[in-house]
Amino acid sequence: MKKLNILVIGGTGFLGSCLVSRLLKEGHAVKVFSRGNSKSLQTHVNVEYIEGDIIKSDKLNSLFNKIDYVYYFASTTNPKSSENDLIFDLSSNLIPFISILNKCVENNIKKFIFCSSGGTVYGNNNKMPLSENSLCKPISSYGLVKLNMEFYIKYFNRKYNLSYDILRLSNPYGVNNLSKSLSGIIPTYINNIVSDNEIKVYGNGDIVRDYVYVEDFIDLNLKLLTTQEKNNIMNVGSGKGTSISELIKKIESVVGRKARIEYLPKREFDVDKNVLKITKVRDIYGWEPKISLSEGIKRTFHWMKGLK
Repeated sequence: MKKLNILVIGGTGFLGSCLVSRLLKEGHAVKVFSRGNSKSLQTHVNVEYIEGDIIKSDKLNSLFNKIDYVYYFASTTNPKSSENDLIFDLSSNLIPFISILNKCVENNIKKFIFCSSGGTVYGNNNKMPLSENSLCKPISSYGLVKLNMEFYIKYFNRKYNLSYDILRLSNPYGVNNLSKSLSGIIPTYINNIVSDNEIKVYGNGDIVRDYVYVEDFIDLNLKLLTTQEKNNIMNVGSGKGTSISELIKKIESVVGRKARIEYLPKREFDVDKNVLKITKVRDIYGWEPKISLSEGIKRTFHWMKGLK
């Protein structure tokens, strides 16, 4: 593959740091922009790490110098925290995002790749699995902001011909060899069960999610660099739904001990059921996940044991 100059915004988080590792293995030149924690994750001496806040930063012009592709994996909120301060969610995510899109246009970026949220932009829908044509009706500020980010990408494509791919990602999990931090429900549940701490379940355990192993997701991101395909919105998941109760049983089987569960009232921002149809990404990029949920849990568990 031809060596590319790539900027990863949010490149010190769970997904971003995994992507950076793979991009380097492929021989690409990588620059990372992050709001924080970059110093603790600067494990690659040949990566340029730049720390700052997008909306306040005076570094944006230099960030995009001689960059071919931009990955946007940044977020200041999650579905829970977004509900606590709607103004912060909007001002710290959507407004800086528009500044980034402007810089992409000014610097003739070849493609802008955005990690959206397949778990929240659709909201509650009766028909599963969800396709990219399913009605989007987010029930959290997080999902609403992500959807508006998608709208702005398409606006910049129409007005300025900015090429893009939008990845509506389900629930990613797995091994992150750059960090000891645990991201997501699966590592959290594993850790609590191993430590004999109660795990919190909101509702009665019947909430359904679609889980995808992180390396499968990163595989797709590498494919986006090797084709002329562009301007697609695509679901990225396993195409299979797993309830919280089923997930706990799978983790118990791998860990070898029973979970102690604290059942709490269902949260209003939690979507009842989310399973993504992945036909489109399979047809366009020839991608589908390789790692089953059971195998992914095993890999995550063994990685976490090595962190002790």
